[in-house]
Amino acid sequence: MPITNLGSLSPFGQLAVKLDGDFVEMDRISGQLQRMVIDSDSGLERAVKLLEQFAAHGQSIAEGIQEFSKSLQTAREKSEAAATLVAERAQEIRERKEQQHQLREKLAEVEHQVKDINIGLAGYRTQKNLEPSDDDKRQIVAHLERLHSQLADFVGTAQAIKQEAGRLHFKGVERETDTLLDTLQSARRKLSTVLNPK
Repeated sequence: MPITNLGSLSPFGQLAVKLDGDFVEMDRISGQLQRMVIDSDSGLERAVKLLEQFAAHGQSIAEGIQEFSKSLQTAREKSEAAATLVAERAQEIRERKEQQHQLREKLAEVEHQVKDINIGLAGYRTQKNLEPSDDDKRQIVAHLERLHSQLADFVGTAQAIKQEAGRLHFKGVERETDTLLDTLQSARRKLSTVLNPK
């Protein structure tokens, strides 16, 4: 069995080791007393000394148990205080996770709407290979202008999400929003080119 370095133990652990040592000694002395021959003067003297040692260890155990009880109470109070702090921290963590989740949901909604716009643009690209009538052209331009306006709204929403993510120090959400903003701004430039050809 490895020798325990008392200095490496907490006060609680040191008390436990000391108590254990006292219990072992009391058990050892008890065994010696039971086997001891007390018919001689020397045997009797030795037995009296053992009784004194037994009493000293008994006193040490009584005091140790009191200290151990106090230490146990202190440890319980520390444990309860730590549990309270962890519960408060856990609530903060849950709230922060919820904030992150809400931002990601807003970002996902914008991304979903952008996909819908891309479907609209794909339809326009398919139609532009045909020779549209003047009325078709007016409708296409009106549709593209609406898309351009929607993209501007999405850019504003994405910038607000990015700003909020920055304020809350959600770097991952900020990076995701930057990627979306690049896509949105690129789409707006392309639409601007179509709507205002040089």
